[in-house]
Amino acid sequence: MLEFVAFGFPLGGAFVVGWPAAPGAVRHDEQGRPVLLHFAPARWLVPAPHPDIAALIEAATQAGAGAIVAVDGKWRAMELTGPGAARLLASTVDVEAVLDGRECAAVTLFDCPALLARVPGGFAVWVRASYAADFAAAVERLRSQP
Repeated sequence: MLEFVAFGFPLGGAFVVGWPAAPGAVRHDEQGRPVLLHFAPARWLVPAPHPDIAALIEAATQAGAGAIVAVDGKWRAMELTGPGAARLLASTVDVEAVLDGRECAAVTLFDCPALLARVPGGFAVWVRASYAADFAAAVERLRSQP
């Protein structure tokens, strides 16, 4: 897992073709999975860099636009899918309001810093690693409620 941190914003230059440049924009793969998420000003998450995305961020780095940071230990990837996913998240955040006009957002879910994006059938969540156990416990408590 990587993050790209831009030295300036907005990004400029030939390398920006294919970048999700707008705040909260996301580039998806063929299956609709997020592969490049603009989650904060001048910051993008690269959950699992495949060759196309690796080439994009390498071009931006070579152009002097920013730096690649390895963040394997920073985030824990989780998914909330199925018909109850939106309802479960509604107990901590108004998902529709948070994602209104954007595809991803940095949020606090169950008192845990996280990134949230839609995926087919639900939501992808990247929780700060030190909060992952608390997040999972909160989700399980809610799932076990009638």
